[in-house]
Amino acid sequence: MPLSKQVANINFAQGIDTKTDALQIPFGKFYDMENSIFRTGAGLTKRNGFGLLSALPDTTSTYLTTFGENLTAIGTSLYAYSNGSQSWSNRGAITPVTLDVLPTVRTNASQTQADTVVASNGLACTVFTEAGSYKYMISDSTTGQTITTPTTIPAGGGTIQGAPKVFLVGRYFFILISNQIAAVNRLQYLVIPITQPDYVPVGVDITTQYIPVSTGSFDAYVANNGTIYIAWNGSDGGGAVRVTSISSTLTQGITVAFAGSVATLMSVFSYDTDNSTPIIYVNFYNSATSTGYALALTSTLATIFSPVQFIASGTVLNLTSTANATGLNVFYEVQTAYSYGATTYTNLITKNTISAAGTVGTSSVMVRSLGLASKAFYVGDVSYMLGVYQSTYQPTYFLVNDSGKVVSKVAYSNGAGYLTTGLPNALADSDGNYRVAYLFKTQITPVNKTQGVASPAGIYAQIGVNLASFAIGESDFESAEIGQNLHITGGILWAFDGAQPVEQGFHLWPDNILLTGSGAGGVMTAQQYYYIVTYEWSDNQGNIHQSAPSIPLTVTTAGATSSVTLNINTLRLTYKTAQPVKIVIWRWSAANQIFYQVTSVTSPTYNSTTTDSITYVDTVADSSIIGNRVLYTTGGVIENIAPPAASNLTMYKSRLWLVDSEDKNLLWYSKQVVEGTPVEMSDLLTYYVAPTQGAQGSTGGVTALSVLDDKLILFKQNAIYYVTGNGPDNTGANNDLSEAIFVTGTAGCTNPQSIVMTPQGLMYQSDKGIWLLGRNLQTQYIGADVEAYNSDNVLSAVTVPGTNQVRFTLDSGVTLMYDYYYNQWGTFTNVPAIASTLFQNLHTYLDSYGRVLQETPGVYLDNGSPVLMKFTTSWLAMGGLQGFQRAYQLMFLGTFYTPHKLNVSIGYDYNPSPEQQTVITADNYSAPWGGDPNWGGGSAWGGASQVEQWRLFLQKQKTQAIQVTVQEYFDASYGTVPGLGLSLSGMAVVYGLKSNAFKINPANSVG
Repeated sequence: MPLSKQVANINFAQGIDTKTDALQIPFGKFYDMENSIFRTGAGLTKRNGFGLLSALPDTTSTYLTTFGENLTAIGTSLYAYSNGSQSWSNRGAITPVTLDVLPTVRTNASQTQADTVVASNGLACTVFTEAGSYKYMISDSTTGQTITTPTTIPAGGGTIQGAPKVFLVGRYFFILISNQIAAVNRLQYLVIPITQPDYVPVGVDITTQYIPVSTGSFDAYVANNGTIYIAWNGSDGGGAVRVTSISSTLTQGITVAFAGSVATLMSVFSYDTDNSTPIIYVNFYNSATSTGYALALTSTLATIFSPVQFIASGTVLNLTSTANATGLNVFYEVQTAYSYGATTYTNLITKNTISAAGTVGTSSVMVRSLGLASKAFYVGDVSYMLGVYQSTYQPTYFLVNDSGKVVSKVAYSNGAGYLTTGLPNALADSDGNYRVAYLFKTQITPVNKTQGVASPAGIYAQIGVNLASFAIGESDFESAEIGQNLHITGGILWAFDGAQPVEQGFHLWPDNILLTGSGAGGVMTAQQYYYIVTYEWSDNQGNIHQSAPSIPLTVTTAGATSSVTLNINTLRLTYKTAQPVKIVIWRWSAANQIFYQVTSVTSPTYNSTTTDSITYVDTVADSSIIGNRVLYTTGGVIENIAPPAASNLTMYKSRLWLVDSEDKNLLWYSKQVVEGTPVEMSDLLTYYVAPTQGAQGSTGGVTALSVLDDKLILFKQNAIYYVTGNGPDNTGANNDLSEAIFVTGTAGCTNPQSIVMTPQGLMYQSDKGIWLLGRNLQTQYIGADVEAYNSDNVLSAVTVPGTNQVRFTLDSGVTLMYDYYYNQWGTFTNVPAIASTLFQNLHTYLDSYGRVLQETPGVYLDNGSPVLMKFTTSWLAMGGLQGFQRAYQLMFLGTFYTPHKLNVSIGYDYNPSPEQQTVITADNYSAPWGGDPNWGGGSAWGGASQVEQWRLFLQKQKTQAIQVTVQEYFDASYGTVPGLGLSLSGMAVVYGLKSNAFKINPANSVG
């Protein structure tokens, strides 16, 4: 009996579905859909292509944005795009740095020295000095969980004489100590297996010919995580630098000595020429002779070159080095007096080079105002090290490169100052991040800068140990344009004003200022004066940036012809050199009790990064400065303090908000930005977000920021909060910011690059896929249909103007397209974006080759390659999952635009491998016809119909299910430029149903 033929219509109004079982995707959904968009409610059309806009000069850029409607690319440099010349200009260097900080040691006593190493299993061993005793502890380097509580290093009946150091040798934490047992000075090691943190170590002698020095007369370096090379200050033969090695199996090798050499500072660094034959460099300094030397050895301790002198004189306080194929780079800390006082000192870091053959270069000052705070390390061909700014008021650590440029900072005003008992290691972990231990002041009373306070210094109650992790060359940049500057996250908060990227604000405010008394030569009357100094800089937009003011200093003059001499330290840590920083002096007097500007506006006093201080003589009368600018803090306005390293940022209520990289529970926000002013941050404008939430438990630190309507949205990994309110005024008063309010939901966000605004709310990627935070603050799993891509990382997300599309570029090279009008998903291929943005209201992306491409409406080429549509339907089983049907034919209906070809593939019975392939050649074109000779009409008229219909007969009619794949391909016979091709409205299946189930192969039947 013939079957009754039926027609199943499939409107192309739905997108892909990767969540449902592939054999049961609902009727009308697609198994996959590439390069197609929903231009109408029930039809698929080809997407636009992307044309090459311009290629960047290098491939280091990883982030694309706009500033002042100009395209901007950021990597190791910041590039600005000129639309007129279609070219890029390098506006200055930026070092991508991601900073993470973990508290490691917190006890009832203060620590005075620390060193940490991290093992491959994530355990960290920290050794430290505390109240005259020497201890170690083991913790989890990810969570900070204590594994082994602080334990006194076993001395074996002796007395440990100085700061211990720790290394990773094979599968052991390897602790080096100086120990005196029975009046014999010994260099010893203790080992703790990284898998047995509770193991009790015992000291093993390396040598008994050792002279201890408190500044650090031993050091070591591990080559290939296998052999540790140790150098020390030997006591034999009147003094000799000695070197030995200990293998990963704890077997000590030979010891070599360099007679006549004495070391009060020691540094060891290894360079592996081919990952198996390291060169061992030993650098040492002798404080008795004020000389320093370097030597080089093979891995078997054969001499490459004997000690060569690279320091001829001067007091050196610390020493470190790096090496590469060309030889050795040495960095050493020296102390110098300010020009205005023999007892007022600052430190600086000097560098030199020594070739692989032992030829010494010429020394030069690398950076002023810093001492060494860690050993140096190499990333690429650049050396980095932690430096420390010593100050009563603002001791801070700065990560600097070998050009003396600051690339990150930690512990602003909370650092512990100069190190005098050796430098902590800076070693790479398994992720390639460099970990450095540093001392951190954990309890603080803020500095009181009130005029007339006798002792304004802060009171620091206790010091702990933190572990900083620097990922150099890696940064998930975020940016926000506010105050006519583009602000960029990283190891420091960068600000780009259109001319050059610089640090936002000023790393330091002026301190160590000295009034050297009053004298004659001026017209200042006899009275009491107070002086304050600030740094000031005008950016390319004309905004005036001002530092925090210095501590007020007072002097009382005598007579009517007085003058006052000020000695002011310069700002040596700054990128603001193309347009130099101004040093501005403000004066208050008993007769005119307002701080007026003293220094000239027309002839400013400029800063210099190559000198440590300047001298300024104030001679003018009060009457000459009344009417000048008034100090910006007048009236109780909060002083400006440079923000910390920032991991995330956004704009909210005319303020810049950011997440502190050192404490991701702490948000900083700026003063309100008004026209003509820059972003001004302060450590008094912060917002704490508790890491726990009732029954929710620990929700961790803030991972992303965004804005939804009148709310600031705070994302954590598994939670969402929001804040409302405008915030305080510039005096810190009238603060109406709400508490962080928990949003009920199940998915947070760890990927700020994925957050994008849509008419429905914020879409974002969580560790559970792509979600929507609606305007009603309800969360919805909106990405279920593209769940197959959950393991891919979203690199950028944009809402495209003029469309209903949100596009997520993934690290797999696929772009997810979501149409928020039809609530459907599709994919774009051949769009290998590593970053994207909107430029000229068009989707613009950057690829890994440094090419920047922009969507080109009406053009269907991706940088010369044709854009080709493709889709695969669900399994079409009209009789149910395992029913029996006879499918006779397929019919396609669409609209023809330009010549094209379609390859139609048919799969049968749930076998995805196609068993039938047919090529459809569509060419509706014909010449216009009709005209004057025929009907007396005007111009020619008539032509081909735009209706495109095809019927395809199925070669296998008896089947459970069929699956149809339509793939457009380009045929060069149609010309060199592919066109739009067609749009498809739908497909119909002509079929008849059998009453019984599909017959299973007997070989697949059991029971």
